[in-house]
Amino acid sequence: MVFQRSESRTTRWPFRLPRFRRPRFRLLAPRVLARVGRWLLVLVLVASVIFTTDVLRQNAAERAASPHLYSLVQWEFSNFLDKWVHRAVSVFPWNSESDAEKAEQVDDYFALTSARVAVAQALADGVAGQMGAAEREELTAQLAALNRSRERLRADVEETLEAAISAVIAEEGLSSIGGLIFPPVDFLLTTPPYALITSPRGRIERGEEALLAPDISLEDSVAIEDELAAQQNLSALVIPIGGVATYPASVFNDRGLRWTLQIAAHEWLHHYLFFRPLGFNMFDSGDMQTLNETVADLAGREIGDRAFIKLGGVIPVSSIADEPNKSLSSIADEAHENIFDFQGEMRTTRLRADELLAESKIAEAEAYMESRRLIFVANGFNIRKLNQAYFAFHGTYAESGASVSPVGGQVREYRELSANLGSFIGQVASNSNYADFISELDTLRQQRDTIVRVAIGPTTAERNKLARTR
Repeated sequence: MVFQRSESRTTRWPFRLPRFRRPRFRLLAPRVLARVGRWLLVLVLVASVIFTTDVLRQNAAERAASPHLYSLVQWEFSNFLDKWVHRAVSVFPWNSESDAEKAEQVDDYFALTSARVAVAQALADGVAGQMGAAEREELTAQLAALNRSRERLRADVEETLEAAISAVIAEEGLSSIGGLIFPPVDFLLTTPPYALITSPRGRIERGEEALLAPDISLEDSVAIEDELAAQQNLSALVIPIGGVATYPASVFNDRGLRWTLQIAAHEWLHHYLFFRPLGFNMFDSGDMQTLNETVADLAGREIGDRAFIKLGGVIPVSSIADEPNKSLSSIADEAHENIFDFQGEMRTTRLRADELLAESKIAEAEAYMESRRLIFVANGFNIRKLNQAYFAFHGTYAESGASVSPVGGQVREYRELSANLGSFIGQVASNSNYADFISELDTLRQQRDTIVRVAIGPTTAERNKLARTR
């Protein structure tokens, strides 16, 4: 496995640092540093214990992909200290930057990202179309230059985005004593690993999984999938993912600012929930895993959007707000005629696949999913493989069209019934199991109904009943 470590920053002090001479600094600083260091060490050890792959206990997915496995331990040791060294160094006055300079860095970083993506796509298209050697070399040189320019900005931009997300979290009352946020928001803009997902062929259900190196080739991915199908009778799929809740989290570095903030907030929520009942019991059942992912998805989008606005971003208004004189039905009809309904079509595909698998028509279900995949591709959605593993993974996110779980609507209702985002996250995080979550949702519904009854008074039936009792 080829693993490229991010560049570390070397700082030369412009002068000799003064020593603290007052006794209280000599006493306080070591205690604070020891406490912070202890917590940081706990995070590293927790991540290492949870995510380390024991070669003697590898599951079928890990064995099939063993030459391409991604080392989370190596990731932690390669990036954990670099992030905190940069954070410590950046607080000194000679390294500080104004808000305007930070905003300019963010703009420059994502402009470079757009240019990098365009050049990379042109290079890929050119290679497929037998581009000339000179033109290929020129594009390769452009890509390398863009990568270097972006890398010089990366660490500072990460700090700015982390600060914006942290500000939203603090506003929602999720910080601890002294205004500290635990765990701190910490992520790295990088290329996250790929995920190898498996599912039994006879039903859609997440099975054994593995993280793979981000440089794995398409040929190797297909070979792994074919091996698991032939030797283990498993539906398998190797897919890129937007982020991983390592510490620091891995966040995909080739997307826009708004999406990046949403994913970074999503991964921080996994860090936050890990130390609370909801996250601690995440893998107790499929419902709990879906609940965790859906909470992180919904709240992550909300936190990310607010951070986006703090950084000067503008979120487009809906088509209804743009055209207030149009009816909802006419807008829906136009959308149906002019836009391919990805979510609706995917939901239809999932439901029919479930029906066929429930009837033990595995080959027919797989042929149906492939025929549907071709329809998605024809409408601009380049899905490489649509199978049980695809639905097993994407179905975990309950608001996705690939899911048939009721959790999506339940989480959204829970959020709407909560006083604010902070109370929603704090309340839902306290649930140890799915039944507790449903019980709390019922309680919130009852509280809402009570408030409504008080506001509008008793119904006619309730007045008649009261009169009869008198």
